Amino acid sequence: MKYDRTTLNNLHTAIKQGDLHPVYLLFGDRYLCASEAKKLIARLLPDTKGQDAVQKIDGDQENVKNTMNTLRTFSLFGTRQVIMVTDSRLFHSKAIGKTIWNNAKKAFGKDDLKKTGDYLAQLASLGGLTEEDRLGDLSANQWKTRLGFPRPSDWNWAEKLELPEFEHQESGTDNAALVAQTLEHGIPATNHLILLAETIDKRKKLFKLLDTEGVIIDLGVDTSLSAAGKKEQDGVIRELVNNTFTEMGKRPGLRVMDMILERTGFHPVAAVRETEKLCLYAEDAPMVSADDVEMVTSGTREDALFELNEAFATRNLSAALLLLQRLLQAGIHPLAVVATLRNLIRKLLFLRSLQDQPEPAYQSGQAYNVFQNGYLPHIKEKTGDNEFFKGHPFVIYKGFQQAERFSQPQLKSGLHHLLDAEFNLKGSGIRESLILENFFLKTLV
Repeated sequence: MKYDRTTLNNLHTAIKQGDLHPVYLLFGDRYLCASEAKKLIARLLPDTKGQDAVQKIDGDQENVKNTMNTLRTFSLFGTRQVIMVTDSRLFHSKAIGKTIWNNAKKAFGKDDLKKTGDYLAQLASLGGLTEEDRLGDLSANQWKTRLGFPRPSDWNWAEKLELPEFEHQESGTDNAALVAQTLEHGIPATNHLILLAETIDKRKKLFKLLDTEGVIIDLGVDTSLSAAGKKEQDGVIRELVNNTFTEMGKRPGLRVMDMILERTGFHPVAAVRETEKLCLYAEDAPMVSADDVEMVTSGTREDALFELNEAFATRNLSAALLLLQRLLQAGIHPLAVVATLRNLIRKLLFLRSLQDQPEPAYQSGQAYNVFQNGYLPHIKEKTGDNEFFKGHPFVIYKGFQQAERFSQPQLKSGLHHLLDAEFNLKGSGIRESLILENFFLKTLV
C-alpha cells in the first residue's frame, strides 16, 4: 500500500482504526522521513514509555540477520514492539550509486564530514568494498563496474577521506531476500519494522513485496531547478513552517512566510528551526512580524552568500544562478554580491598561484593529514602571515581544492568580468540580475 505527503492523513486514520502492517518503508527527503517516523511511532506506541523503548538501528552498522531475529521474537511482556532502521541499505543497488555519490559530494561541500563519510561508506558497501579499501584504488573501469556509474572527473576529494567503520554486507540481494522470507513466514502481530532510506531502487523485489504486505511512504521532493520543482519545494517548506507556527501557538504576519522562504530556500531543517526561533523571540505576542524576521534571521543572509561562494568555487553554474536569484529576491544588494565574489576570487587566485610554484611542490589529490602536517607548514613559512591562511586547517585545505578547479588566467579573467559587472551595476540601465547572471556565464562556462 502506497502513500505520499498528500495522503498521510489517510494513513494516520487507518492506524488509529487498527489497520496495522508489519513493515513501514519511508523514503525521500531525510528530514521529512525522520519527522514522519516520529509521528508513526507515536501512532503505533501511544504510550510515551513505549516510544522511548523503540529499538533504533543504524543501517550502516546493521546486521540484518540479527534484526530479523528480533522481529520474529515476541515481546517478553506481550507489548507492541517497534524496530526502526535508519539509512537502510536493503533497497540499494548500482542503479542509485550516482545518487549516493552526489549526496556525499553535497555533504562534503557543506563541511559535514560525518555525513560525507556515511554516504561514502554506503557507496563502498554497494561496490563490495571494505573500510580498508580506498576508492582511489579503483581504476575507471572498476569504478563503473562496481559502483554503477562512470568515475567523475572530480572524484579525487573522496580519496582523501577515511571511511568510517561500517558493517560490510556481502550481498544486498541476500539481505533483502532474508527480510522477504521473514515477512512471508510471518512475524508476531505486535511487532513492526520501520525502514528509513533517502534513495531506493524501486525495481527491488522487496519493494514490490512491501506494496502488498506493508506500507510504502514516498516523501521524495523534486529538487530540480524547474518551475514545477520550485513550486513543490515551496509547498513543502510552507507546510512545515505553517505546522510549526500552529504547534507553537503563533501565526505569521504579513510577508513573514515569504521572508522565511527567501532566507532558507529548500532546507527543511533550517526552515523549521528558524520558525521555532521566531516563535520564541515573539514571546507572548500571538503573531510573528516582519520586523521579528529581520531581527532574528538576518544571519541567514550571510549563510546564503556563503552558499553562493560555494557554488562558484565548485563551478556549479545552475546552483549559482538559483542562489543569486534568491539573494536578490531577499533584498541583498547586488554590490554586496560583487564584494563577496571579489574576495573569493582573490583568495582562489592567491592559492592557485601557490599551487603553480615549484617549491614547495603542491601535490593534487593529497590527503588532508599530508596537507596539514606537510605542505601547509612549509607554504606558511614561505608566505609569512597571510589573511588567506587564517582559520581551521581543513578550511584552508578545502580552499586549495577549490582553487584546483581554475587556472590562473581563468581567475584573472573572472576579476575583469566582475569589474565590468560592477561598472554596469553602477552606471548602466541593464537589469541587475541580468548583469550578474552574465558574469557567472562568462566565468563558469
